[in-house]
Amino acid sequence: MTTSLADDLPDANPPIPRWRYVAIGFVLVLLVGAGAVWLLRPESTDCAEGVKRVEAGDATRCVGLTDGAYPFTKDLRALFQLVENENREVDKEAAKTGGTPYVSVVYLMGMSPGPGDSKNTESVRHELEGAYTAQHEANHGRSQGRSPRIKLLLADTGNRPEQNAYTLGQIEERLDGDRIVAVAGLGTSRIDTKGMVARLNSWNIASFGSVITADELEKSDGLVRVAPPNADEAAAAVQFLGTGTYAKTRVLIVKDSNKEDLYTRTLAEKFGAGFPEGRLAAAEPMQYDSSKTRLATYFSNQMPNLCLEKPDVVYFAGRGRDLPDFLAPLAERQCSRSELTVLSGDDTSQVLQADGFNEVKRSLLKGNIKLVYTGLAHPGAWTKAPRFFDVNAIGPFLTGGTFRTAFRDDKLDDGQAIMGYDAVRTAVKAIRKAVPLENSNQKIERKDVMQNLSLLYDANAVAGASGWISVKNNGSPMAKAIPIIEIDGTGSTTTLAVVSGNGEGTPYVPKSANPG
Repeated sequence: MTTSLADDLPDANPPIPRWRYVAIGFVLVLLVGAGAVWLLRPESTDCAEGVKRVEAGDATRCVGLTDGAYPFTKDLRALFQLVENENREVDKEAAKTGGTPYVSVVYLMGMSPGPGDSKNTESVRHELEGAYTAQHEANHGRSQGRSPRIKLLLADTGNRPEQNAYTLGQIEERLDGDRIVAVAGLGTSRIDTKGMVARLNSWNIASFGSVITADELEKSDGLVRVAPPNADEAAAAVQFLGTGTYAKTRVLIVKDSNKEDLYTRTLAEKFGAGFPEGRLAAAEPMQYDSSKTRLATYFSNQMPNLCLEKPDVVYFAGRGRDLPDFLAPLAERQCSRSELTVLSGDDTSQVLQADGFNEVKRSLLKGNIKLVYTGLAHPGAWTKAPRFFDVNAIGPFLTGGTFRTAFRDDKLDDGQAIMGYDAVRTAVKAIRKAVPLENSNQKIERKDVMQNLSLLYDANAVAGASGWISVKNNGSPMAKAIPIIEIDGTGSTTTLAVVSGNGEGTPYVPKSANPG
């Protein structure tokens, strides 16, 4: 199956010889009524049920809502087949006499990253693999109950507002027919994310963000985030730089000033506010704008200033996509005799699959540079600090587990599969807590799931593979585990420590003996 309707069509306007116009006119006279209408009707924009080719200039593509039958990209075809098969099994079970009822969770995100997007094709696939793993565990495991079963619907928001609007419209249209009670994923921290969550909330749809970290999105009605907010990531970075060999280092902040990106803006603000002013290498951050072009040239021109400031550490408050352009000239700096640590936020994980990753590795090897970031999840954290993780939650990612069985060749280093899994797992917890004790087959209402967002803490904390998720009233997790991860010159990743941003540095573990 192709990813665009246009791929299946011949040329839209082939040249017509002059002698044919008379013949065409004659035929149109003869073909009246329905026949003439058929000849003149506009080209169909349907790609599949619930999926439409939405015009958006050079970003025109098929977007919408599917049960897995329509893969939005070739890279997702095998994964979508697994989701479709699982959904068919859920339907069959529900159709039996006395069968188990179901509800649907929509996984919503842009599934075909374009140039300049913070995500890439592999990270999108990994996140969706995690979502499928959570669906399969919810339907076949026992740690979260058994009813209702979970259908996973997949929604592509595209790259443009009109594409996003069409997809959200499909969700609204199918709320009752598909028994949709929650949405998970939601993409990254962008200006339009808040509006999207607000629209879902207006339909009583609970939202479960996977990798959303911007502080501006706290207190968004109907939104729970399984990732720590930027304030916690920044606090974890400050804590890391206050210990061991980093305790007396001088730090230069490099900040992305792109107004459309909530992630980079709040990361720089929170780190700057929490770091000791006396240890800053410059009074103001070195600033760039990722919405502009020629970043490599700009960064190259900034290297003399960087060497004059003589930092031991650069705190890079930017997206992972910009790291190759930053690290290449950094490796060529005149002051390269001294080792320099580049510390950044969780989006650095995106560089692991980026086209420029080989260049990043060369820069690290050549330039006496150490690259470290505050991650959202990493498998090394499970062995580095096992006391902060529940064995049942990480089980699907270990040998013999659902993820390893279905996706044995994929890695977990970027953390995306773990975060997608935790977002759906948290949604399932809220859904199944809405089941009446006296009647497990009673219909679950969207408002019941929404109501349960406020009880997902302490005794009802969610055992996530990225750490325990105890949701505060502002929708963010309390003292979430944050792995400090290093990427070395060979491309390998290592968890150096597991901390939190709660001021004490110790990740949350529930008091309850048997939280679910």
